[in-house]
Amino acid sequence: MSKTNLILALTAATLLGACASSVSTRNAPLEVTPTSNVSRIGIKSSQSVSWRVEDVRVNVPDSLSVTEANLYLPPTDIVWREDPYGDRREQVRKILDLAVSQAAIGMDGGEPVYLDIELKRFHALSQKARATIGGQHTILFEVTVKDVATELALVDPFPVSIKLKAFGGQKAIDAEIRGETQKVRISREITSVMRTYLGV
Repeated sequence: MSKTNLILALTAATLLGACASSVSTRNAPLEVTPTSNVSRIGIKSSQSVSWRVEDVRVNVPDSLSVTEANLYLPPTDIVWREDPYGDRREQVRKILDLAVSQAAIGMDGGEPVYLDIELKRFHALSQKARATIGGQHTILFEVTVKDVATELALVDPFPVSIKLKAFGGQKAIDAEIRGETQKVRISREITSVMRTYLGV
C-alpha cells in the first residue's frame, strides 16, 4: 500500500471511529434527542394499547440521494449494498416496512391507526468499509401515527435516530457465518427501537 493510500485509509478509520463513538445496541439505552424523547411525545403503553395498526406506510422520497460509489463513507442519503444491484429506495423501504411491522405486533387495540414512516437517511456500509474497517449503520426517519378514518395525526410526528455499530473485516465475515447479515442486524435494531418508542 502506498503512503498516500495508507494516509487515506487511516483518515477514514479515524472519521468512522469518531462516528461510531455514539452507538445504540439492543442492550444500550435508547438514544433520544429533546424532540424525540418518548415521554414528551406521549407514546406510552397506556396510550398505544388502544391502537390497532392497520398498515405501516413507508415513504422513501425521490429527493434522497443514492450512490453506488465504493468509498469508505459515501456522501449520500442512502447507502445499501447487501441486496443485488437494483432500486435501492425500494429495497430499504421494504426493510423499514417489515421491521416496523414487526415492532407493531401486539398493538391490537380497538382504535385503527396507520404508522406513516418517512425515511431521512439510511446508511449501511459500502463494500470497502465492510471489507476493512467497519463503521456505523445510521438510520433516520420520522414517524406519524394517524387515525385510519380521518388521516389526522394522533400525536405530533417524531424523529427516530438509530445508530448501530457496523462490523468490518473478519468481524463482518464471522457475523455473516452466524447469519447476522447487515440486513438482519439493522432490521432487528429498528424493531427493537420502535417497540420502545411505541410503548409496546
